[in-house]
Amino acid sequence: MKMLTAFIHLFVLSSALMAAPSAPPALGRVQRELGKWWKNSEIVKSLNLSDAQVNQIEQTFLHHRPALARLYEDLQKQELELKTLMRADRIDESRILSQTELVAVSRTALEKANSAMMLDIRKDLTKEQWEKLQEIQELRASGLVSAPIPRRGEPESGEKFYRVGDEGIVAPKCLYQPMPQYTPQAKEARIEGIILLQGIIRKNGHIDALKVLRPLGFGLDESALDVVGKEWRFQPGTFNGQPVDIQANVEISFRLF
Repeated sequence: MKMLTAFIHLFVLSSALMAAPSAPPALGRVQRELGKWWKNSEIVKSLNLSDAQVNQIEQTFLHHRPALARLYEDLQKQELELKTLMRADRIDESRILSQTELVAVSRTALEKANSAMMLDIRKDLTKEQWEKLQEIQELRASGLVSAPIPRRGEPESGEKFYRVGDEGIVAPKCLYQPMPQYTPQAKEARIEGIILLQGIIRKNGHIDALKVLRPLGFGLDESALDVVGKEWRFQPGTFNGQPVDIQANVEISFRLF
């Protein structure tokens, strides 16, 4: 998230952990999905944020960042240990279950800290600005975004496909989306931002034909392509109730606390 039975069990378990914040999701999800959104000129314009509001939000972020960084590093450590146990020649089920609990505890602590920061940020926004921010977040919560591309077409192979937004299409939903790892060079350069990928989400829930529309460099593009292509799983999109192949864009947010 591999004999078949183990894959199914771990897929469900990992998906539950990814989507199980103990803090109010309306607070925690915004920061997780949008990253440093107050640095995004389009979002700032859409919310009509003043310079004073942007500066105050940045100060709030800087205040919470040390705790977030510590919790994030702990989560990375626990997830790496779980991955190591899963790759062992002999599976130690007891240790894996115990480590899974540690991952869940670390993830919950990070979610709580993130939600606490968003609560402080909420105090700097008007009711209308907060509601608009929620709307923006909901559009991106699935990891899918609209793209300014032709409505329907054929890849070079001649294969038919649809696109998110086509009439009658029910968009795919992301079921499992482990985040790509930061590369050492990106960390050293303190690179942050959003990578935009495009691919075809197949009827079997996999995504392929991936390409980078908006790169970040420093090895992050390759990291995103590898994890999304190999590990992300989707509930396929449908047309007239039947699963179909759908071209969609996927955003990957890289940020340093």
